[in-house]
Amino acid sequence: MALVGVGPPSAVNALPLDVLPIILEYLTDRRDLCTCAQLSKAFHHAVTPLLYRTLDVRVVTKRRLPQPLIVHPATTILKRPEYAKYVRHIREAGSVRVYRPDLWEASRKALRLCVNLEAFTWSDDSCDLVGEQDLMAYLDALQRLPLRELVMRTFYGLSDEIWERLQAFTELKKVSIWCMEGKPRILQGWSEKLGPTLTHLELGRCSGVPASILISVLSQLPQLRALRLKGAPSSAILEILTFLPLLETLDTEYFGPAGFSRYDDVPAANLHELTVRTSSVHLQGPQQLWTWILRVVPRPSLVSFTLNAFSTQGEALVPRGFILDMAATHRDTLRHFTADSTQMTMKDLECMCSVFPMLETLSCSTLWTPEGARYDQVAEKADNLRELKINLNNWMQSRKNREFAESDAVQESVRRAMLRPDSILRVIGIGCVVYWGRWVYKKADDGSSRVDFEIVSNVVEDASD
Repeated sequence: MALVGVGPPSAVNALPLDVLPIILEYLTDRRDLCTCAQLSKAFHHAVTPLLYRTLDVRVVTKRRLPQPLIVHPATTILKRPEYAKYVRHIREAGSVRVYRPDLWEASRKALRLCVNLEAFTWSDDSCDLVGEQDLMAYLDALQRLPLRELVMRTFYGLSDEIWERLQAFTELKKVSIWCMEGKPRILQGWSEKLGPTLTHLELGRCSGVPASILISVLSQLPQLRALRLKGAPSSAILEILTFLPLLETLDTEYFGPAGFSRYDDVPAANLHELTVRTSSVHLQGPQQLWTWILRVVPRPSLVSFTLNAFSTQGEALVPRGFILDMAATHRDTLRHFTADSTQMTMKDLECMCSVFPMLETLSCSTLWTPEGARYDQVAEKADNLRELKINLNNWMQSRKNREFAESDAVQESVRRAMLRPDSILRVIGIGCVVYWGRWVYKKADDGSSRVDFEIVSNVVEDASD
């Protein structure tokens, strides 16, 4: 079915109508989608479901306004109820009743019209339980909809009444709970009902929960593929992984030497993505961290590894032994390595590029040295590396950091790294400067044309300047 009504004949007219939404999905800016919706009837028909797929409450704060301005999508949905069938995700905020109480009833009416709703997010930063009656009303409406994802983000926490009502949702695929205060909510009494369907889980407050209870709850969720835990005891992680054979993504914290399981069982999970967050008062970093990480991923499976390890005594070094031990297992699988808060020497970076031949992105910090401009040597053996970002040590002043990153020596090193034979490296970040390389088609004044390799840069300004 060809496009009609898009103006004069062109290549666009030859596009099948069912292909157009697939192409337009690549537009991430809503302003671009709004522009496309005004081009023709065909474009409007294709763009409208994309524009109304996710609806957000926007809270606009400006100095000249006496109070925040609430922009709520319910107003549009009630005027054009035919758009409600396109809505798949709604993000609501408890601040609506505070600043626009007149919209509270309208938002619930609009919610009932969204018969194809799959995901609901609730955010409430109030320091009391005043907004709970609003949330209870939304849960009543959601009970009649085909909900698959539920996200709760509150400051004060969730009361027992709300928690009991949440347990009525038994076919969810994703649950995310983030509370600053109140009781830790770790799906006790709910996990048994969610076991057959739940694949994604985020628990933002597990501190104080005994490891035995956390293990018992998560062992009832065998379908989990993505798990994020904050405050969970490290001693429980290895044992939890023995009950989750399908788990592919893990985001967790490490709290020190006690992070070993009381069992020697090998984790059943084959993790593809691992994010570890930790901190220490020791310059060498948290004790036994590196051994613990290797035990979490004992088989060749890891594709992406992110480490956020902070030390009060300065940035800790990633041990060369850890790099080699990791490569012994994940040499042919690891493609993304991020350790911005820990340091690696230039030789370590070169080692990373050598022992992980499939590496595509590498981001870390390193010590500054006068000869450090030879960054092209780091990536000499990295034929699959597409992006390299190196943060200079934090003691260097921002102005010095920028002067060094924009020096002729660094720019020449960047060009050599990108133009090396077989290199596909096109993004290099040095300190606060990011370089992008690309081939461009240029036409000379005499009418001749040629293809040149062009490098452009952008400065990420330091907030301390």
